[in-house]
Amino acid sequence: MEVPVKNLVDTVDLTRDDILLPMLECIVNSIISLQKSDIPEEEKKIQIQISRGEYPRLLNIENIRTIQGYKIIDNGVGFNKSNYESFNTPFSQINSEYGCKGIGRFTVLAAFQDYTVSSNYFEDGDWLKRIFKFSAEKEIEILEERNSDETVWNTNISISNCYNEFILENSALSIRSIAESIMQHCFIFYLNNALPRIELIDFETEEIEVINELFQNVSKEKEREFDLKGEKFKFYITKTPKEGNRKNNYLYYCANNRTVSNARNLKNVNSLFSYPILIGNSYYFFDIYMVSEFLNKKVFKTRNGFNIPKERENQLYNDNGIISFQDIEEKLSGIIEKEYEDFVKKAKQKSIENTQKYIREKAPRFNSFLKNESILNAVPPHLSEDKLEEYLYKVSFNARKNVENNIDKFIKSKEVSEDAINQIIDDIKAKTAYDIDNLADYMMRRKAIIKLFDKFLDADEKGKYKLEEDVHNLIFPLGFTNNDLSYENHNLWLLDERFVSYRFIASDKSITSFSQIKSRKETDLILVDNPPMFDNPISFGDRNSGEVNSMVIFEFKRPGDVAHQKNKNDYRWEFSELVEPYFDEFLYNPIKKNYKGNQVVLRETTPKFGYIILDMIPDMLARYNKNKGWSLTPFGTYFKIIANLNLHLEVMTFRQLVDSSKNRHNPFFDKLFNS
Repeated sequence: MEVPVKNLVDTVDLTRDDILLPMLECIVNSIISLQKSDIPEEEKKIQIQISRGEYPRLLNIENIRTIQGYKIIDNGVGFNKSNYESFNTPFSQINSEYGCKGIGRFTVLAAFQDYTVSSNYFEDGDWLKRIFKFSAEKEIEILEERNSDETVWNTNISISNCYNEFILENSALSIRSIAESIMQHCFIFYLNNALPRIELIDFETEEIEVINELFQNVSKEKEREFDLKGEKFKFYITKTPKEGNRKNNYLYYCANNRTVSNARNLKNVNSLFSYPILIGNSYYFFDIYMVSEFLNKKVFKTRNGFNIPKERENQLYNDNGIISFQDIEEKLSGIIEKEYEDFVKKAKQKSIENTQKYIREKAPRFNSFLKNESILNAVPPHLSEDKLEEYLYKVSFNARKNVENNIDKFIKSKEVSEDAINQIIDDIKAKTAYDIDNLADYMMRRKAIIKLFDKFLDADEKGKYKLEEDVHNLIFPLGFTNNDLSYENHNLWLLDERFVSYRFIASDKSITSFSQIKSRKETDLILVDNPPMFDNPISFGDRNSGEVNSMVIFEFKRPGDVAHQKNKNDYRWEFSELVEPYFDEFLYNPIKKNYKGNQVVLRETTPKFGYIILDMIPDMLARYNKNKGWSLTPFGTYFKIIANLNLHLEVMTFRQLVDSSKNRHNPFFDKLFNS
């Protein structure tokens, strides 16, 4: 039964990794032809000639044209009778001992329209010439078969007119890049001393690369074997001195003496090998070539991939005998770690130090990991900060969840043993450590806010001060309320720790927004403790109306601006003028409703607190207010109490505010970050 060539070609699926595969298949066929030849080894030769086409649609920096075709010329045994018959037979087994699948020529036709063979060979005492064309439509067309006057071995394979747009568009490669691909693809032949001289010629640029010369800097470092689920594997480690632009170590999977698909970055197998390896006093890059009869059996017939799962399948099923790439690479990883133990030890120590530094400086939420050797040793080396954060978070989440589950299980358990008690003690200790991590993370944020506030108080490069709203927004974003933001997003703890628990907060909004009073007065912050009156998008309570338990109003003056009146040199004004009128609006205006019409009740006996924050308090202003009943506190701030209104007023500078916050937090900072 004959199979049409076109049908076979249609089954070939070339991917982005297969740009050079048609040419590489032809080269390997030439190598096998030379292996069958009896001519001296030093005379065996393959020449590849590159034929360029147009520029790609997306121009490249090197201004390189695409590849329209190749000529592969060798002096092997040629297309004698047996080889020609094999060519005519799909999946021929004549060269199976060399790893041939009998399908490589169909891979060529999956990308190139024209495939012409001209072969001069010696058979049965005569020199013969055979020329034919091979195509998907017409299959094999004999152009010439005759005796030859030429007395040299010569086979010329010409493939041209690339019609595969994907292959064509991505073929704008430099001769050096093509040479390196040939080198990697044929590396096993080199290791087995079976590689003939291979020349690569680009007629457009008049460049020549001798593939064999690329191996001069490559030395065979080690050769190791291992067994995996009844299959034997062998890998070769070669090293190349660190030079040029190379950045990675690579793993190549091989089948039938060829590398298959693109190389795998070794850092994805073991991140310890993400960079050049220090051996002695020099740095090297590794190339690892994995070979196995198992790989030979599992390679696709087109040799552009393997029928091997990437990861282990579900262990619930009977797949213990199935080998995955994950299995192979875990085995490889363990072996190379032992082989390069000194390098690995130093790399792991550096990784631990980097992780500890990251936690101390940027992620105190993982402080409990700093002395946990098992976790530190398990962190993959060379992670970016984003990846390290992701990894540590995952470990932390799983550990917390496990501890919480154990505690819940203990609480629900009716049988309590000594072992269970000891375990729960350990779990509670672990939970305490994680809770401290949370506190450390929160305090780290506070520390950053305090530093930022400190900078806001300083003049910028032009001598100008930050606007009032800038400092204000640091404490609380304009136009938002605590119903819109999470606890961590506002910074009212800078003013007073107790204010973070206040239920209603409004920022730079007219009092009419809340009380429907016809007033255009604006204040910076109005806080109502447990306010039942504010049922709106910027506030909420457990009741819609009623009596507030306390009210707090803040007024911030722009840093650099201490005057209250239009005349900036007039300090004859009382601090209370900045906040007291707002309390009066709530106290004495007969209509006090929120925007939904719910009644608001603020009595003279309701505790009221007013805070005024200035950039500085000039002596003249301080003297004036002292004579108005304001007193100096031991902390340098000023206060006044209006007893009949139960109104407590305090004035401080921004600097005093920041210093006060620092002093409150320093004991926590010292304990969490310096212990």
